[in-house]
Amino acid sequence: MSDYKSLESLFNLVHVLKRQLHDQIEQLDLGMAPMHVRVMKIIDKKKPCTAIDIASFLDRDKAQVTRLVSTLIENGLITKAPNPNDKRSHYLSITDTGMDIIKTISKVDAETRQMMMEDLSSEEITEFQRIADKMAKNLRSRRT
Repeated sequence: MSDYKSLESLFNLVHVLKRQLHDQIEQLDLGMAPMHVRVMKIIDKKKPCTAIDIASFLDRDKAQVTRLVSTLIENGLITKAPNPNDKRSHYLSITDTGMDIIKTISKVDAETRQMMMEDLSSEEITEFQRIADKMAKNLRSRRT
């Protein structure tokens, strides 16, 4: 397969996946942007989690993440508590209301994963993961 065709296939997959998840999130009528959902997922997975952790994971500047976090706090979906190890930062956690949203989103993610993997063998999935991880590593190493 040519390099161009490989890249186009990858772009197509990313576009279709993002569109699918975006549409499903909109159908849930959560009143939040997909980036807010991503931030909530990060906070749920990484415990303890700070705004710096989120900025690093998303490769966004702290000001962008601060705005996202502030909106989620205002909407009662996350809380912040002092970080005992660093007085300049706060630990973020999901509220009960936010956890309800995380559970709903997790179901959407599972359905999407199931659709994506339909008719794929476990070997194909493993090989795809290996190749995708290697490509991401190659791109990350070029940025530094």
